[in-house]
Amino acid sequence: MPAISPEQAARRRSTNKKILKFGCLPLGVILVLVIVLAAVGSNQDDDKPTKEAAVDAPAYTVANKQEKTKTGSADLVIPDVTVDQAKAAIEDYAQTIGDRFQDYAITVVRSDKDKVYVCSGRWIRDEQAAELYTGGKVKADSWPTIDMNCPDPKG
Repeated sequence: MPAISPEQAARRRSTNKKILKFGCLPLGVILVLVIVLAAVGSNQDDDKPTKEAAVDAPAYTVANKQEKTKTGSADLVIPDVTVDQAKAAIEDYAQTIGDRFQDYAITVVRSDKDKVYVCSGRWIRDEQAAELYTGGKVKADSWPTIDMNCPDPKG
């Protein structure tokens, strides 16, 4: 192989620098696009359900029910309840609240003597009620909404 002149070597180095500097940019962009599209595509798997399987609300006893003009609260007593069942019970009871109330606290306990709850839900009628009763802490895409907290100390 014939030797190259210093000028040719300098031109090759300059060309290689340009290729590495700008030539890798399109490859990097393509790689990022492939990764993004793969991630988006994996989230749209039609074979899998988008929501977890619904749990039926277990039978409950309503205790300590207190209702005022626009607010209310109730405890739902369910022995041996799981967190998923407690959430389902809160959602079930929320269906009975009606238009009269703006803020309603629903608490699930395993016994009416329990001081610690399994789940607590706060039903809020609309954005104005959320601002008034929670200082805007509760936010939602649609109203009414339920803000849930489920520490389940015995779970």
